[in-house]
This record gives sequence, C-alpha cells and structure tokens, in this order.
Amino acid sequence: MSSRNGTYYLNIDLQFGEKSVTLSIPPVLLALLLLFGMASYKVAHLNAVSTTQQQKERIAELQVEKQQLEETIAHKEKERIQMASLAEARSEELWKELESRDREINRLWHVVGQKPGQSVARGEKPRSSLLSSRSGRQRSALAVKVDYSRLETQVETRGLEIQELAVAARAYQQKKLEEYRRDLANRTPSITPCEGEMTSDFGNRIHPVYGYGRFHGGCDFTAPHGTPIRATAAGTVVHSDWMGGYGQVIEIDHGNDLKTLYAHCSELLVAKGTPVNKGQLIAKVGSTGLSSGPHCHYEVHQGEKQIDPKDFLKGVVASK
Repeated sequence: MSSRNGTYYLNIDLQFGEKSVTLSIPPVLLALLLLFGMASYKVAHLNAVSTTQQQKERIAELQVEKQQLEETIAHKEKERIQMASLAEARSEELWKELESRDREINRLWHVVGQKPGQSVARGEKPRSSLLSSRSGRQRSALAVKVDYSRLETQVETRGLEIQELAVAARAYQQKKLEEYRRDLANRTPSITPCEGEMTSDFGNRIHPVYGYGRFHGGCDFTAPHGTPIRATAAGTVVHSDWMGGYGQVIEIDHGNDLKTLYAHCSELLVAKGTPVNKGQLIAKVGSTGLSSGPHCHYEVHQGEKQIDPKDFLKGVVASK
C-alpha cells in the first residue's frame, strides 16, 4: 500500500512475461468492486433459483400434458378398437347378407334355367377377428374399413343383380307358362279324328252288330273306306295292332293321364313308340273287327275311365 497526496492506494503487481506492471487501486474502488461482485453473485444466484423453479414448474406442466396425452391416446385407442369391433360386426352382417343374396341369385338362375358357375357367397370372406393370425397384431383400421367397403359394394352389386334376375325370372316363367299352355293345348284332344259324320254318340245305344242295348264308350265317325285318320293331339303311340272286337287299333298317350283310341282301321301307319304331332296321319278308316261298315270309332280315356269325346271336340275337322 502506498500514499500519495494523502490518499492511500492498494498496489497490485501484475507480471506479463519479463515485464511487470503495478496497479494502484484506491481502497474505496476496491470496496465498490467487492460490493458489485457480491451483488452480481446474488443476482446470478437469484436468477439461477428462479430458473430452476421455472424449470420445475415447466417440467410439472409437461408431465401433466404427457399424462393428458397418454389418456387421450388410450381413449382414442379404445374408440378405435370399439369402432373396429363394430365394423367387424357389421362386416359379418354384410357377409351373411351377401351369402343370402348369392343364394337368391342362384335360385333365380335356377328358375331362369341357367347356372352362374359360381358358388354361394362369391369372393373371399373377410377375417372376423381383430387379430391377424400371422403376426398376432391388431389389424389396422384401414384394413377393416377396406373389408367393410368391399362388402358394401358386393352387397349392393348383388342387389342390382337380384333385381335384374328377378325381371328375367318373371319373363322366363311367363315364357315357360305360355310354352306349357301351348304344349298342354297341343297334347289335349280338340279336333275330330277324320272327315265324316258323327253317326253314333257316347253312351248307351243299340249295338249295330249284336242288336241289343249296350254301352258305347266313344263316338263313331262314318267315312269312306281309306279316309285319313289323324291324331287329335300330340303324344306317343302306345298300341298299334289288332285289339279284339276293335279290329286294328291305334292308341296314343298324350300325357296328363289322357289317351285316345282309334278303332276299326283298315291300315295302321305308325308303330308303337312313335311320337306323333297333332293332326298327323296315323291310320285309315276301315271296318275291321265287330263293325257294320267303314267308320272310325274314337275314344278318349282319362286314366282307366272312358269319357265323352264331345267334351274335347270343337267341331274342327283335322287338316288333310
């Protein structure tokens, strides 16, 4: 320490290499420097304490946010699983609807008379579980959504196909009904077997050969020898031969439990087993068997019962 002009100075020697420097600092300035340093330290300390507190508060806030985020994620995951489960359940319902519509489609194809060539519930059934059989991990919501969307599209497509097939089925059934009616009319006796006059009716009469009353099971059409005899309906010949007092006989089975018989023929033109059309030439008028002259004895049988041919005749002579 040194004194100059009555003021004391604190001498501080500083060495810089080979040179030395002496600083003279007044004690008051030194005191001020010490006070400034202490104040700076205190301020720095307070700042550090404040920063630490702020960091603790921020950490606490972040922990609260983290917990909230975890709860939100858990809630969202729960919702995702619930939605996926609902989608899976709805997908299963759609699949059952798809199976039902495919069965209806196959039924309609069967009605139409064609086969689709594909089994019921065409396509691959979506996995019904949320867990993948390979990885054991939950299926993604996207995969479930894709399955659901695909099934909705298939169900809608099947619905349109069912509508189209239903229209086709109704048209087909109408066509088949008309064909059946035409076939039924074709196989139902409705024309006279030959040209000529009906000279003997169905029922009891005096037998022209025996001369006494006897039941007559058909109608007689008197016509010249050799007049064409034609099938009164389409069918199959089940007898073409001699049949006792009936002489030479043609008998035709028309289906629907109906048969017709043409007796006393001079000539038989179709053999047993031959399919014949309505109006087709099958024999010629004659007088074979118990007959008093050339005529065609015509009978209609329903099952084992002889019925009146006039119930079927419309008075239309078979075409020549």
